[in-house]
Amino acid sequence: MKEEQQPLAGWHGGFFLRDANDNFRLYPKGRLNFDFASSFGAGVSDVSATGGGSALKPRFFIRRARLEVAGEFLKRFSFDVDVDFGGQGLGNANGRTENAAGPAGQPPTADSARFAPVESTTANAVLADAWINYSVMPALNFLFGQHQAFFSMDNQTSDNSTTFMERNIATRSFAYPEGKDIGLTIWGDVADRMVVYGVSVVGGDGQNRPGVDSQFDFIGRVAARPFASDKKGLLAKAQIGVSARYGDRDQKYVGYDYAPIRTGQGYTLWGAGYTDSLKRPIHVIPSATQAAIGGELRLPIKMVELRAEAYYVANQTREGVEGFQLTNTERLGQVKGLGWYVQLSAWPVGDAFVSGDPGFSPRPTKVDLTKELEKPKSGLEVAALLAGINATYDGASRGGGYDEKTPGAEGGPGTDLNVMQIGLAANYWYTKNVRLGVNYSAYLTPGSGSSENLLRVPGNTVTPANPDAHALHELGARVSMSF
Repeated sequence: MKEEQQPLAGWHGGFFLRDANDNFRLYPKGRLNFDFASSFGAGVSDVSATGGGSALKPRFFIRRARLEVAGEFLKRFSFDVDVDFGGQGLGNANGRTENAAGPAGQPPTADSARFAPVESTTANAVLADAWINYSVMPALNFLFGQHQAFFSMDNQTSDNSTTFMERNIATRSFAYPEGKDIGLTIWGDVADRMVVYGVSVVGGDGQNRPGVDSQFDFIGRVAARPFASDKKGLLAKAQIGVSARYGDRDQKYVGYDYAPIRTGQGYTLWGAGYTDSLKRPIHVIPSATQAAIGGELRLPIKMVELRAEAYYVANQTREGVEGFQLTNTERLGQVKGLGWYVQLSAWPVGDAFVSGDPGFSPRPTKVDLTKELEKPKSGLEVAALLAGINATYDGASRGGGYDEKTPGAEGGPGTDLNVMQIGLAANYWYTKNVRLGVNYSAYLTPGSGSSENLLRVPGNTVTPANPDAHALHELGARVSMSF
């Protein structure tokens, strides 16, 4: 196709606008996820509204409504800005949130509390991605801004194309719960993705949270396709890789909570805190060294694919009493252990791998107008997942005295953080832009509700607690569109 014949606007695998000299391109994009979610299992129906039971009821909601603008200018620069309006959170869902503890200028009393409206709708707009990329060549790029961190194949897979509605519990709640971060990344795709790499210096505090302690995290990922030179071979896209992360948190300035362990639909199995023997809320806070390392494997063969990853995490922590997180430290501890998953999928009907290859987000949006559009592909994807966290949290392993309620105290709570996720998924992809999916996940927490496991499922939180409740089941469905 000659340059003068190329349109200035239209659709070519994505919407585009460009100037006549092709120095500037604009790509309007967006995504919409309309979800159904339901939970069941021992104790689920007994959780009261004040205890968070509303979030366990069957419900429809907009999970994501994201407006995105990407573009290219002066051939070497590209950018992406995404704002997410989804989530549809409820304000004061448990009826306990206070707007004020007393009138202005007066000390609070037991009778002066003023509560927020119960179950009120709340506006929700969150900056997702915002970055600028400068490309020297495909093998050398400089990416500045907030983006999906270059850690793990699963974390670097766009939520437009994940097999399950949400990332598995090992990636999302343990290996790299922040997901996105803010900083500088040097990355590249070498020899048509025979090797991909990314090395980042980021704030380390996660999405939309600028650094508070002048410390930085160093993150790296490299993956290789050893047989990529034989493009028609069975193992052409077989992939192995390794990711690592190292950083530090200054206890004088970092006071936010350690990341909780949550299910795909958001139920908190471990909230990184507890109430001590003096009835004080205790917060677990990241402090000092934060480190993780592990590897990835992908084997796509014809219509079948195997993915697997495992990461060892060693994150140091401290504990602070609520209201004094930035002024006092009670004790020093550590979270350490393994997060892992194995996923097997197949495409029994229609085209295979309609959703594309995992592990390559973020990448600048590019539309090649000189190439003919491929025939749209559609297909059915089915998958099974086994994921887990096998870790420990000891609240005073590095120093300080144990409270009798501190995990690791003699005769007190244990230290185990153990959960296994068993998942099944079916997705019909009507091209890569439209999907209808159904998910089921069982979260198994052996020993929960006792000193054997710090995790808690709904049956462990009701009164009286169910000693045999060690599982939470979630069923979900999604209609999604992206362009």
